[in-house]
Amino acid sequence: MARRAWSLLLTALACTLALVSCAEADTVEEFVRRDEARSGVYIYNLPLTDTTAAYDVWFYSRTAERPLGSVQLNVQWLAPSGEAFSETVYMRRVEPRGSKELYRSGVVPAQAGDWQLSVRPVGVDEDFLGLGVIYKKRDGTR
Repeated sequence: MARRAWSLLLTALACTLALVSCAEADTVEEFVRRDEARSGVYIYNLPLTDTTAAYDVWFYSRTAERPLGSVQLNVQWLAPSGEAFSETVYMRRVEPRGSKELYRSGVVPAQAGDWQLSVRPVGVDEDFLGLGVIYKKRDGTR
């Protein structure tokens, strides 16, 4: 009887681990090179499927040779329903060794699903190598 209970426990544990491994990643990072941007717009698909969690979002970038200061980013969020929200923000500085800056902290999606984040840097040249986004899920904040 003890052997059967042990076997059931191991089976349950294996199933639980399999389900956890299929879950949404807590941190996702994606970098789009300048030549991959669509007409200067960097597009990211963010699966924000948990409306009970908050997400922190960072932008990161780097330049080839010289630093850039106060890089304007025209940002647009497109909800799964098609609703859009736009704003302008700035990265204080983009360095050749790379720069990372918090864009938003504690973002709670109003709708569960795939959100599209589109970013157009303004006034950058070929020294700007691309733009990345990092988003991290924080559970239990609501």
